[in-house]
Amino acid sequence: MTGGTRGRTLAALAGATLATLALGGCTAFFWSKPGTTQEQFAMDSQDCAKQAAPSPAAVGQGVMIQDVYRGCLVQRGYVRSKQYKPVGPEFFRGIE
Repeated sequence: MTGGTRGRTLAALAGATLATLALGGCTAFFWSKPGTTQEQFAMDSQDCAKQAAPSPAAVGQGVMIQDVYRGCLVQRGYVRSKQYKPVGPEFFRGIE
């Protein structure tokens, strides 16, 4: 491999790596429920976090059982999905 070919190969590899990292960082999981406001989601999320905490003391420390938290939100009609950022006002970030 010549110096020019090697340089182009490294540049292409670096470009592909940066593109992969950039695209991978543009998505995240969000919750949605038709007709819900940010305030309503915040109240539901906080209530579900309390239900998912292994003890009352754990609530203030943010410790929770993730499956219980997610199940609580699903029971309230929320759907969790992976979305590209930025998202619209109908999507909410949980505390997971």
